[in-house]
Amino acid sequence: MKHYALLLLLLFCYGVRAQTISVDALRREYQHVYSDSVTCAKLYSRINKTSNSDVITNAYRGAISISMANHSKEKKEKLKLFNTGKKMLEESIAADSSNIELRFIRFTIQTNCPKVLRYNKEIASDKSFILKNYSSLLNVAIKKMIVSFFNQSNSVTDAERQKLK
Repeated sequence: MKHYALLLLLLFCYGVRAQTISVDALRREYQHVYSDSVTCAKLYSRINKTSNSDVITNAYRGAISISMANHSKEKKEKLKLFNTGKKMLEESIAADSSNIELRFIRFTIQTNCPKVLRYNKEIASDKSFILKNYSSLLNVAIKKMIVSFFNQSNSVTDAERQKLK
C-alpha cells in the first residue's frame, strides 16, 4: 500500500510540475510570438494549461492571447482572443502599475496593434515610464528584451534608444 501511495504522490507532483511554465521561459519565447505563428500557438497552449496565476504570468497570458488573434484567420475568433487578452493584460497592470515589465508588455502589444482596434492610448505613457525606470531594473533578461524591442520599434526615436545605453 505504501508503494501505491508513493507512486500516486510522484505522479501528482509530476502533473503539477508539468502544468507550470517559468517566467524566464515566457520571456524567452514571448519575443517570437508576433513573427512565428507556430511558436505563438505552442506558447498559447502551454500558458493556458499552466496553473500559474501571478500578475506577470497573467500579463503574458493576455499578450499571447492578443498575439494569437494576430495569427487567427476567423474574425470572430480574432476579436474574442483580442478582447480576452486585453482584459487579462489590463487587469495585471491595474494590480501592479509600477511594474516595468508589465508596462513593457503592454507597450509591445499596443505598438503592434492595428489602429482600428483603438488599443494604443498608453503607448506614450508606457514608453515614458520604461525610459524613466529602465536604469533601476535589476533583471538582465528584461533589460535585454527592452533594448531589443526598442531597437527595432518604429515607436521609439534614436534619442530614446540612446537613453537605454
